Amino acid sequence: MRFPTRLLAANLWVAFFAWLVFTGVVIVLTLGIHLFGDLDRSVWEGASQLPRWAVMFVGVALVRQFLPLFIAHGQTRRQFGFQAAITVALYVPFAAVLMSAGYLLERVLYTLLELRQVLDRPHLYTDPAQVPLVFLEYTIEFMSWITAGLVMGGGFYRWRAGGLLTIPIGVGLIVLGLSAIGTQFEVPFSSFALGLDLERGPLLAAGLGLVTFLVGLALAWSVIRDTPLRNQG
Repeated sequence: MRFPTRLLAANLWVAFFAWLVFTGVVIVLTLGIHLFGDLDRSVWEGASQLPRWAVMFVGVALVRQFLPLFIAHGQTRRQFGFQAAITVALYVPFAAVLMSAGYLLERVLYTLLELRQVLDRPHLYTDPAQVPLVFLEYTIEFMSWITAGLVMGGGFYRWRAGGLLTIPIGVGLIVLGLSAIGTQFEVPFSSFALGLDLERGPLLAAGLGLVTFLVGLALAWSVIRDTPLRNQG
């Protein structure tokens, strides 16, 4: 199984087509709000909460789906771990480019509708047209979510129900990554949020994002390095 044909390329194609569908849905939603409601802020910003979860499940799938497949075709766990790390390192900026492009498409739509593209939350950027900062923020954010998925996916694959113990580790990685860009992790189905009060800035964010990425990969490798194969049937 040649790298990156089976791991990187497949995930990039899935990400691209998922982005096309997601963008179409957001455009329809935007037009619906404009026609039947009051469109006074960026819809893309609010909708971008969903892709972070999708990116996390890409991390989960890398372990649960691709690890057994690669080992069954003669790869070692070390080889898979290296290829998975490269895949994550290339997949995340690709996904960040797609999300940045979404803001630009929304800017065109808002210009045609004669509306302002107002942001509702604090970011590294103050305007969606600041593409380098938008790209940096999504890269850092997605790095934390996908490595959290690797750790938790590896935990559940190796220990099954015992994988519940890896959830706090995954949440910790997400909190660290979100704190780097000056935001918080909102606990699902509650009003509770987790985060560190850090000074917002691109250099600090990039450094902390890199640390999150490396720590996440190290934790994921510690889980899968000698994990036994499970019967998926």
